[in-house]
Amino acid sequence: MQRVEARAVMLEATHAVEIEPGVFLPPDHYKGTEWRTGLETMSGDIRWTALQYKIELTADQFASMGAPDVTKNSISEEIDVTKFVRSGELTVT
Repeated sequence: MQRVEARAVMLEATHAVEIEPGVFLPPDHYKGTEWRTGLETMSGDIRWTALQYKIELTADQFASMGAPDVTKNSISEEIDVTKFVRSGELTVT
């Protein structure tokens, strides 16, 4: 059986972080989600994946950061920022 654990977190960028080529997340605090998945083993233990992180930005926020091709039909964009947390460019506060 697969399980998912998630919790709300705040992520802090102390400097501009290039989250995609040409798209810069300005210094600020961002609401995010910390999550991981687990798979139950035959013995009943759960093996968890490493923690992962994502933030959700409105389409307007994302476009103002330099994102190309943000359509008017898009309400929000969910961005996987796990590698930036792991590298220390974003911190969980």
